[in-house]
Amino acid sequence: MTASLLELVLTGALLVVIAGAVAAGVVGYLAWRAVRRRIRAVRSHGLFLGATALWQAASTSRWGRGPGAPTPGELAGGSSAQARRELWRGVDAATAAVRSAQEAGAVVADLPTLCRSLESAAVDLDRVLRIDPASPVPAAEATRVAEVLRAASDIRSAVQAAAGEVAGERVDQLLGDAARELHLLEVGRAALRATGPAAPSLPMAAPPAAPASGGDAPPGLPAPPR
Repeated sequence: MTASLLELVLTGALLVVIAGAVAAGVVGYLAWRAVRRRIRAVRSHGLFLGATALWQAASTSRWGRGPGAPTPGELAGGSSAQARRELWRGVDAATAAVRSAQEAGAVVADLPTLCRSLESAAVDLDRVLRIDPASPVPAAEATRVAEVLRAASDIRSAVQAAAGEVAGERVDQLLGDAARELHLLEVGRAALRATGPAAPSLPMAAPPAAPASGGDAPPGLPAPPR
């Protein structure tokens, strides 16, 4: 009897733990979805996009260049820490560009896999550059970092062109639909102008009432024969 009661208690406790774990997992998943939607909404907001564009326009690399990939000579002239920052900046930008193109519905083929390969190569180069962050970048590592950054720049250019084609098709379709609707509206207005306003209908006169038998004829009519 005691063993059976103990088994019931243990089974009930196990079910409570499992139910709690499932509930916590569901709540955590829903919270993660809500946070992710909030982050996407903030990232797609006009103020955020404008601030990002302004920052990218105002920011330059250590060598006074724009957002393009630096050359091996430029990388070799800086420190390893600066090369690390430039490396991850380029790889992260390529990954973000591929993700944005996917969200826009563009065809990206195997570019996500290529981005993961770039990240793996960046991890290997980062291990070398972290050995002495203050030292100049060795010539071999500078060349490898420049190659990774060039590949990242090519990926960004490719996905930008793919996303631009999708956006262009949607804009062309929208313009075509708008042109057809405006044409139909103009045809309808021209038809109304051609027909003019409809003539108002006049009420029909009531027929004269028949005279009563044996009575006098209505005025203006001959008297009936007797």
